[in-house]
Amino acid sequence: MLLVTDVTAVTVDDRRRIVTDAAIAVDGDRIVEVGKAVDLLERYRAAEVLDGRGMVAIPGLIDAHLHSPQTILRGVADDVPWRPYLEDFIWPIQGGYTPEDALASMRLTLLEMLKSGTTCFVDPLVHTRYGFDGLAQAVVDMGLRGVLAKIVMDQAGLAEQMGVIHPGMVEAEESSLAEAERVLQAWFGGGGGRVQVWYGPRVPREPAVACSPEFYARVSDLAGEAGSGITVHLAGEREDVPFFRREFGMRPVEFARKYGLVGGNVLIAMGTWISEEEVPVLAETGTSVVHCPQPNMKLASGVARVPAMRRAGVNVALGCDSGAQNNALDMIREMKAASLLHVVSTMDAAALTAEDVLEMATIAGARAIGRGADLGSLEAGKQADVVLVDMRKPHTTPVFDPVANLVYAAHGGDVDTVIVAGRLLMRGREVLVADEQEILEEADRRGREVVARAGVSVAPEWPVE
Repeated sequence: MLLVTDVTAVTVDDRRRIVTDAAIAVDGDRIVEVGKAVDLLERYRAAEVLDGRGMVAIPGLIDAHLHSPQTILRGVADDVPWRPYLEDFIWPIQGGYTPEDALASMRLTLLEMLKSGTTCFVDPLVHTRYGFDGLAQAVVDMGLRGVLAKIVMDQAGLAEQMGVIHPGMVEAEESSLAEAERVLQAWFGGGGGRVQVWYGPRVPREPAVACSPEFYARVSDLAGEAGSGITVHLAGEREDVPFFRREFGMRPVEFARKYGLVGGNVLIAMGTWISEEEVPVLAETGTSVVHCPQPNMKLASGVARVPAMRRAGVNVALGCDSGAQNNALDMIREMKAASLLHVVSTMDAAALTAEDVLEMATIAGARAIGRGADLGSLEAGKQADVVLVDMRKPHTTPVFDPVANLVYAAHGGDVDTVIVAGRLLMRGREVLVADEQEILEEADRRGREVVARAGVSVAPEWPVE
């Protein structure tokens, strides 16, 4: 057994308890009790003690939308709108990836998440060319949790004809579905349940129309049969709404309902241009949405109706999106950005509070991936995913309210200790499960190589002497 002692435990349980002078008892991969340290030290005398003095304990953070291949592309496509971002930079570079490139980016992703307190993530578009097996094995080896969504699409010919998606990013219908079926059988529940495999159909959007409406319905049926999930980008850009009206005579969520892209096993990414009239459909169908505030701001994509969705009963999670689009995978900073974005956009100082965004980054993220029963909070019976944040810093002192300090004052670099499924992955900011320097060097080398190979020019705007 392991006993994490002398922490302030922000449990995010049903009562939203904050337990001071607390301890967390862990047996194997499960939490057995959260309570006062003086009581648990007496009850679990034989347990190994991990001193958390000065720390706030929170559930492992869940990044519900993260493109791992783009982490080695940090800084290659800044200050441009979404179409040039994808068409001129990201797709041409990713279209030339080898499995080794994708693996280097995944390992960098895992390292950055681990060092900033993210213990679980959703990777929405895993291409066959990335080498799914290697990516899944990396998640297992690093001890984190991952939902890897295999790219599926059926209109490869149309996508190639339109010449928008790089040919290296296109997959044929039957081969993409066959690969999805293979990796579902090979990896669903892998790593002691830490790996899930979902379907990741490409976004319904002009001009890169890669999936037909009927294909989405087919994918919905396949996911249901497999007991898997679906994640799909929807209504993320202003241009998406007129596209749906023109092509299908309906709004994006109406389209999603008609073709099976709603339900308890569906996670919609972005939803920036979902209208007020569509929100009740998401609530009624139990469809989750993942909000990515900093990427939405950076690409000038718009502001999602997150407070309205939450009021209507929609489960809204939080995501960083990508290292290229966000430039960081720090969920603590993402929480602050989410709160402040909606405060200023609504002119309501309580539109999205510190407590709201912490829920989005923990229990809502767990529900979004169908794991609300065993992830997302610190309570007996749940998986022992525990993050300790050091509050003994100039920028986090004093601590009147640990939730407010976490969201508004802290950052990922304040994470001291990370435990996943009862296993200690980082202590005192020392990563115990990987060679940090080797990961950094490999990622830096391969990032430069893939950019050069694609012939994409990346340089500072200001002169370099």
